[in-house]
Amino acid sequence: MRRFMGLALFAAVFPLFSCKTETAPTNPVPHRIVSVTITGDVLLQSLVDSSRVLAVSSLADDSGIHEAAGLFPTKPRIGPDLERIVSLRPDLVLLGSFHDPAFVDGIRKSGLAIELLQSPNSLDKVRAYLRKVSARLGEPAKGDSLVRWMDSILDNVKERVAKCPDRPRVLYWSEGFTAGDSSTIDDLMAVAGVRNLAREQGIHGSQNISIEDVLRMEPDWILRSSWEAGGSMKSLPVALSNLKAVKEGRMAVVSGKVLLSTSHRCALAADTLARIFHPACR
Repeated sequence: MRRFMGLALFAAVFPLFSCKTETAPTNPVPHRIVSVTITGDVLLQSLVDSSRVLAVSSLADDSGIHEAAGLFPTKPRIGPDLERIVSLRPDLVLLGSFHDPAFVDGIRKSGLAIELLQSPNSLDKVRAYLRKVSARLGEPAKGDSLVRWMDSILDNVKERVAKCPDRPRVLYWSEGFTAGDSSTIDDLMAVAGVRNLAREQGIHGSQNISIEDVLRMEPDWILRSSWEAGGSMKSLPVALSNLKAVKEGRMAVVSGKVLLSTSHRCALAADTLARIFHPACR
């Protein structure tokens, strides 16, 4: 009797030894999705049927920056409008890490499920991000397919530029900012067979760069995006006209919708860069 009571007490105090197991909860597959970011729009177009999309971002028709401008033509365009988003009753909202934290918090407090799309700073992180978001949308196989498509383009670029031994020294410039290591632009430049001067100068990520430093580096080429904050590409500072690269017209301009892409379509920027810097290797 005493032994039986001891066993009963043990079971009461340590119930975790029960044979019963619990399955971790999983997110349901969303069927009423709102995107408030360009990358979210592009991923929805690539991964889900249009019937699952309630609205896409307010930039969906801006061909200067949107990777697939004009997608989902019958769907409403929407900005960071909390009241309007809640009124649509979505079961998932795709937001960007650049959105105002107060707006993101408001969406969370409304009880809506969100997927916060971080801006990847490497091609490896783009791959991981594609797989993560596609799984959240219930389309993991399609996510794997996007990664394979991206890698097929990058591999083709690497194969082509391997035939060209020259490695021009290139500096990215965007309104006083450049891109060093830990950036997708750095990875794309490496794939395209060029040297990133910002990386070689120890610059990490996106950082301000002075005109004096640009003049001191004397790059072989200046790389620019056709889209900058607020719209079209701005004029270079007059002081940079003294650079030999500028005088000789070695200015590479790449469409912002691929060079600044955070989706699988960034691979197209590597292909464009290779055609600019290694025109003989096609």
